[in-house]
Amino acid sequence: MSEERAGAGPRRRPDVRQRRERTLQRVTAFTDAGVAIALTLLVLPLVDFADASTARQSVAQLFAEHLGDVLSFAVSFLVIALFWRTHRHLYEQLVDYDERLLILNTMWLMAVVFLPFPTARLFVETRLRTDSAVLYLSKMLVISLLALAQAWWVARRPELRAASSPGTPRALMPPIALSVTFAVATLVAFTSPTAGLLVLVCLPLAQLLAVRITRPPSD
Repeated sequence: MSEERAGAGPRRRPDVRQRRERTLQRVTAFTDAGVAIALTLLVLPLVDFADASTARQSVAQLFAEHLGDVLSFAVSFLVIALFWRTHRHLYEQLVDYDERLLILNTMWLMAVVFLPFPTARLFVETRLRTDSAVLYLSKMLVISLLALAQAWWVARRPELRAASSPGTPRALMPPIALSVTFAVATLVAFTSPTAGLLVLVCLPLAQLLAVRITRPPSD
């Protein structure tokens, strides 16, 4: 009996590890599905204006009339794709998880899925309003801060990530770059909604600089 009990312990550990690995995979798959749904919802306002009443218009006329809507969709799509890219890079480092990380991830996903609402609000306006632009940009700021919170938590918990993952300062740079960009855009939007949205043009540059900083030095 004692030998059987002694052998049960080593067998139990791989089982627990495998279950946690499967749960981590499920969390990642669930998050990816939520992001995919949010991306899909962004296009629905575009579908609404392509109804029977526009049948006599050419495609060029239709796009010219709703250029702002198309640009809002494109920007929101690319921004969510950037959020997903940062999230994917973080979770590729993980070998384990804890409940606080799952809570932060759930809050992040809720904020991403809610983003089509402020995006649709921008779509229906004939004149850009300050409150709508601030709502849109502040929602993106919340998403980026929740991404930063996840990266910070993983950086504090070395047991959650692979030994080959980048160090703490480098791992935090991409979400910091996004958060700073959205914070600046939100503040600018209080003065000029259009200028606040134009700040988003700096996102690719901010992300590029962050990636270069996080890249490990060559030998």
